Amino acid sequence: MILLAKLSFQLDSTLPRDAITITPHFFGDDPQALADRLKTNLIAHSSVGATMPFTVKVYDAQKPAPNYPLATAANGTGMLATGVVREVALCLSYYSTWNRPSYRGRLYLPAVFAGGALTLRPTPTQRTNIASFRTVLTSGLPAGTNWVVYSRKLNQSFGVSNWWVDDEWDTVRSRGMKATTRDVGTIP
Repeated sequence: MILLAKLSFQLDSTLPRDAITITPHFFGDDPQALADRLKTNLIAHSSVGATMPFTVKVYDAQKPAPNYPLATAANGTGMLATGVVREVALCLSYYSTWNRPSYRGRLYLPAVFAGGALTLRPTPTQRTNIASFRTVLTSGLPAGTNWVVYSRKLNQSFGVSNWWVDDEWDTVRSRGMKATTRDVGTIP
């Protein structure tokens, strides 16, 4: 079964719409064991840890709407204040065998996971921190479960074989917070 894991991090706001979500795919047959393992791996990862609130929900990636979670695991409640621009991300890119359409994917990890100050280009340390996130997706997974690229076009999954993190920040506009105030004026 091809599984979609939605890893949602409640950062800087308690509004559900403000959660930052990444969506890796897996091939496996035990959604609850996958959710539990991802939770354990996230808590063990230095960029997340035990104090960051997050939720892991696992879905059947091929099921049409309405598609309800097959499994859920959560860590903490509330939100974690970061003070980092939410729209800025660093991309963990990956592919299976060939780096071409239908065989590659991307996870836009929030800059808070990179650590350090936001400068013109990500530092080698920041790129290493993002690259280490792959261990969350691969370490100690349930038997018969692996991280995959899922192609909706081909309706197939392919095991991830290669990854990279480049030295350019990315922008994910949908991660902006809900506005709380507005300055207005008129043109004379």
